[in-house]
Amino acid sequence: MSDLAKLAKDLPDLPGVYLWKDDQGKILYIGKAKSLRKRVVSYLRLKGMFRRTWDMMQKAADLETVVTNSEREALLLEATLIKRHQPPYNIRLKDDKVQSWIRVDLTRAIPTFEITREVDEGYTYYGPYGGSKRLERLIDTVRRFIPIGMCKEPEKEKRACMDFHVGRCAGPCTEAISLEDYRLLVDQMTLYLEGQFERLTQLLEEQMELASANLEFERAATLRDRLDDITSVLRKQRIVDMTGINRDVLGISRTEEAALVELLIIRGGRLIAYDNFYIEVSLDVTDTDILRAFIDQYYFTLPRLPDEILIPSEFPEMTQRSEWLSDRIGRKVAIIAPASSDLQELVDMATTNAYRALRKILVMEDQEVAIVHDGVKELREALGMDLAPLHIEGFDIANIQGTDPTGSCVVFRNGRPDNKSYRMFKVRVKESPDDYAMMHEVVFRRYRGVLERGESLPDLVLVDGGKGQLNVALKALEELGLENLEVASLAKREEILYTRELSDGVALEIGSAGLRLVQHIRDEAHRFAQKYHHKLRERRFTGSILEDAPGIGPKRRGALLRAFGSYEMVRQATAEELALVDGMSKKAAEELYAWLRTESVQELL
Repeated sequence: MSDLAKLAKDLPDLPGVYLWKDDQGKILYIGKAKSLRKRVVSYLRLKGMFRRTWDMMQKAADLETVVTNSEREALLLEATLIKRHQPPYNIRLKDDKVQSWIRVDLTRAIPTFEITREVDEGYTYYGPYGGSKRLERLIDTVRRFIPIGMCKEPEKEKRACMDFHVGRCAGPCTEAISLEDYRLLVDQMTLYLEGQFERLTQLLEEQMELASANLEFERAATLRDRLDDITSVLRKQRIVDMTGINRDVLGISRTEEAALVELLIIRGGRLIAYDNFYIEVSLDVTDTDILRAFIDQYYFTLPRLPDEILIPSEFPEMTQRSEWLSDRIGRKVAIIAPASSDLQELVDMATTNAYRALRKILVMEDQEVAIVHDGVKELREALGMDLAPLHIEGFDIANIQGTDPTGSCVVFRNGRPDNKSYRMFKVRVKESPDDYAMMHEVVFRRYRGVLERGESLPDLVLVDGGKGQLNVALKALEELGLENLEVASLAKREEILYTRELSDGVALEIGSAGLRLVQHIRDEAHRFAQKYHHKLRERRFTGSILEDAPGIGPKRRGALLRAFGSYEMVRQATAEELALVDGMSKKAAEELYAWLRTESVQELL
C-alpha cells in the first residue's frame, strides 16, 4: 500500500479541507469535502479522472488535511487558503482583483461616507463597484443633489471645507445644517445606494409636502430641485429589470486556456455597475465548475449581498450555496438560473459583455486565441468529454434509388465550418444499398487516409443516424486502432445523441447552442453528400466526366456519346469497341479503356 493510500485510509469521515502537495512541499491543489476520507480516496482510483486531475496526481507526494465543524466552514476555509496560496490546479480568482466599496458608520453622531477597498467590522457597506475611478465619478454625481460629508472626522473640523463651498457637503461640522436634517440626507443617500429609488423619491415628495405645509418654502424648493435632479439621473440610468429586485447577473466566456466571468450589478432594476474576472483555466474545467468556484471565492467574502444571484445554468449544490449565503448574511439570498425569457435576456447580456471583455483582453495582449464556441462547451459537458471538441468531423451518406452512393466528411473547428477540409467519397460497396456498410466504408477510408498522411485526429466524430450507425463507426475505428476516439451519433427524429458510454442517449436542450451546433454539422454533412451525389449523377448521364480523359477532345467525346448513348455504356465498352468509333484510333481507345479503370477515376465515381 502506498503512503498516500495509508494517509487516506486513516482520515476521518468528517468535513474538512485537504491540500495535495508535491515532493517539495509545494501546494498543488486545495479542496473541501463533506467526508475527507471518501473524497481523498476517490483521487487514488485514477480511473475515469479528468486529464487535469490525473496530471496533478502524478505530482502529488503528500497530503495535509484540516477537520472543520461543518461543510460550510470547510468552504470558507478553502476559499481563504486558495486566495492565500494560489495553488496551480485550483480555479482561482486573480489576487490583484480588489473591490471598491462605499462604507458608512451609521452609529456616529455625524455619519460620513467613504470609498474603501478594505472590509472591517462595524460599518455598513454598499457595493461592490469594481474600479475606484468609476465609483468616484458616481459619488461625485450623487453628492451634487445629496450633499453628504466624505471627511473622516467631521467632529474635529473647525471650518468649512471646499466641498461645502461647492455645494457637495451640507456642512454638519460647522452647524450649517442641523444634525436632524443631515440625518435625512444620510437616509436619502442610503436609499439611493441600496437601489430603493422609488422609496427615495416618495420620501423626498413627503418631505417637500411637509415643508410646504409648514410654510418652509425655501426648504420645499430645495427638496423639489433635489427630486428633479435625482429623477434626471435615474432617467439616464439603463433600466434592465422591471421587477426592481437587487440582483447580480453572471455571464461567462471561454478560450482554450482562460475564462472570463462578467458581473452585472443591478439595483432597483437599474444597471449601476459591472465588473469582470479573468481566470486562467483549461477547457477540461466546465463552466459549472468555474461558476461554483467563483461563487465560493467571491460571495462568501463580501460584507453585503444582493437578493438574487442569477447564473447561466443550474448546478447541483446551488440550493446549498443559497442557504449558506442566507445564513451568513442574515436574510434570504437566492442563487437561481433563468426560468423566464426576461431572466434569460439578462444572462445573455452578461454573456455578451463577457465575450467583448475577453476579446478586448486578447486584442490588447496581441493574442490570436479564439473564444470557445458555446455549442462546443455544451457538447463537452453533455457528453462528459475530458476535452472540449474543438475539432469535430461529421459524416453522412447520400443513396438515392441505389445509384451513385456517396459519403461526406465535413470539418468544424471551434463550432464553425472549415470548408477547405471537407472530403467527399464515392462509396465502393457492391452489395444492394446498405447504409451501415456504406458508413463503415467512409469512416474507415477517411481515417485510414488521416493516419497515412499524419494529419491530426478530431476531438469528436459525429455520424448521422442512431445506435446502428454509431456501432459501425466504432467498429471501423477499432479496425484502425482508434478505439479511443470519441464518437457520437445523432438520431434524426428524436434529436438524441448516443455515444459508447451514453447508450440510452442524451437530449440537448431545445434551442441550446449545443443542439444548434450538432444540427448544423448534420445538415452540412447531408448537404455536402447530396451535392456530390447529384454531381456524379449529372456527370454520368451527360458524360461530362470524359472531359478529364486524356486524348479525348470535344469531337471524340461527342462521337463516343452518340455511338454508345451514355457515359455508362462508354465505360462498359471494350477497347476494340471504342476503337470503332469515328475519330478514335487504336492507341486512343486503349488509353481511354485503361483510364476508365484507374483508381482515381473509380474514386470519382
